[in-house]
Amino acid sequence: MILPVVAALFAFAWLLGGSWHGETLQAFKLVWPTMLMAPMLLVLLLFPPASAWFWAGVLTGGVASGVSSLWQRLVLDEVRSEGAGSLNAILYGNFSLMLAVFCLAGLGWAWGYRRSSLWTVALLAGAGGGLLASVLSGTRGGWVTLPALLGVLWWVYGRRFNTTQMLLLVAGAGLALALVIMLPQTGVQQRIAGGLEHAHRYLEGERGVEHGGRVEIWRGAAMLIAERPVYGWGTRGARIELERLGAEGLIDPRVADYAHAHNDILDAWVRRGLLGVLALLMLYIVPVVLFWSGLNDSCPKQRALATCALLLVVGSFGFGLSYSFMFYPVGVTLYTGWLCVMWGLYCASDT
Repeated sequence: MILPVVAALFAFAWLLGGSWHGETLQAFKLVWPTMLMAPMLLVLLLFPPASAWFWAGVLTGGVASGVSSLWQRLVLDEVRSEGAGSLNAILYGNFSLMLAVFCLAGLGWAWGYRRSSLWTVALLAGAGGGLLASVLSGTRGGWVTLPALLGVLWWVYGRRFNTTQMLLLVAGAGLALALVIMLPQTGVQQRIAGGLEHAHRYLEGERGVEHGGRVEIWRGAAMLIAERPVYGWGTRGARIELERLGAEGLIDPRVADYAHAHNDILDAWVRRGLLGVLALLMLYIVPVVLFWSGLNDSCPKQRALATCALLLVVGSFGFGLSYSFMFYPVGVTLYTGWLCVMWGLYCASDT
């Protein structure tokens, strides 16, 4: 039961940080899902479902995200596909990408455990849908993280392929990538070109949020951390201090309008202090330790679940380098919820 304990410590640390700055209710709204991990895990261990239900849910989510993205782009003529409500294009695109790589990890279960062509095709459809949603969302941070996710998959499964199979996979991936970039309808070419132009202009000295908003907010966050590294500033305090830095000409004053620091580590440190960022790092590191041995497990089911858990950690950490996913309740809920389900299935015998 170490995982629920870690989640509880994370929730306690962030509640403590919120209380220190008079933001207890705001912090509670963010971390309350982590408090449900212990009862959820207990139910999963007492009444373990078949792992097929997990893979069915993952592939259904992947297909649904792909269909939704196509509908938004082709029928509603949206510039970027996104989710409902507060699920913006960045959150939507990266969660869809996560579902896609989960489906790819599930192929090891489908073929090695079930020996099922039907499950294999279904999981490939889920992976295709999730990747399509990521592309149509225009989420560049996810694309930057994708090589690391594919590296995890190759490390677990790719080493078992022969040279011919590897060449075919690389050629197929390269062709798909070229098509995605070359087709103007995807919007990828424009997003990449825009990002490169902004980076170039920022490096040339144009210090504004139009060309380097993320770098500006990172600079501001780093300044605030240096001023108060232990206790942090809280949400209201961080905004006030960013306005001060803007008024002093140290950063673009419009940075104060940003909801978060666009980096999970910096954002946790600025708002929750040193204890808050250490708790977040613990929430990343402990699952890797728990699932590590499963990456070489002889059972395809265990290996696939362990791979999904590692993909979840690597993906969430990678996405969080350019966006603050843990700023949103949906980010905390999905990360801890997925971990809980994976650990419950991993510990329980399949039915």
